[in-house]
Amino acid sequence: MISSPSDAKTLMFLSVDIVDSTKFKELSHDETGSPAWLDAFEAFFRDLPLVFMGQIAATFADADQLPNVTVWKVMGDELIFRAQPQSGEEALRLTEAFYRTLVTYGSSFFERWSLRFRGCCWAARFPAPNIEFRIPEMAGGDGSADGAYSDYLGPDIDLGFRLAHHGGRGQLIISLNLAEAIAKALVVMPDQRNFRFHNVGSAVLKGVFNGRPYPLIMITVPDCGPAHLPWETEGSNHQRATCGDPQMEARKLIELAERSRSDLNEKYHLNLTPLVI
Repeated sequence: MISSPSDAKTLMFLSVDIVDSTKFKELSHDETGSPAWLDAFEAFFRDLPLVFMGQIAATFADADQLPNVTVWKVMGDELIFRAQPQSGEEALRLTEAFYRTLVTYGSSFFERWSLRFRGCCWAARFPAPNIEFRIPEMAGGDGSADGAYSDYLGPDIDLGFRLAHHGGRGQLIISLNLAEAIAKALVVMPDQRNFRFHNVGSAVLKGVFNGRPYPLIMITVPDCGPAHLPWETEGSNHQRATCGDPQMEARKLIELAERSRSDLNEKYHLNLTPLVI
């Protein structure tokens, strides 16, 4: 039996996976032919959630309480966390903590196994246009009142999985609706947290924006940049963005989101609305 909650809420999804993991597994064997890659993946699944929890504690050090963040899915070499932010600022801090996790733990992981992480953050509104459903027969361990497993369907869920493949090595890409909500929080915050947006191009995502190119937005934090090999900072906007160039002001990002939404609604009647947190 599947039950569908009806409470209105916004959830964030934070995904991290290992780049070129399949190739690494194929080439990593010891003298006996055993999988020498096993240590890397055990460390990834064991340590990354712990590092993320530590970064959340540091980022929310001045808050009354920490946001509830849990693992939603493990898909192959990908970990997907789930959180329910209560404001744009909280969404911003969660994204910053996740970015710092990718960079700090990613650097030590790269030193040991020469593998990079890539991350993606996106958000979805419930119960419309997305739905949450619970399966009581599956124990979720996610703190829900009935202990059932929670899963999600909808256009924003699909968007996140499609967008995640457009992130680069050592980089964090975020959905346009989440970027807009964070940008709105930034422009009214007195301290203007060190948080930078980068428009690194666009891509057609299957089933998204009626087939029109979707803006690819990356974020960086000035005091926390990934270490690069000499050739990794040349070439594409994705690569240059990890060194802080090009940057996009928060107000310009808001204008981009508003313009894209207005154009799509007018031409294709998609009924897109700003993300509510």
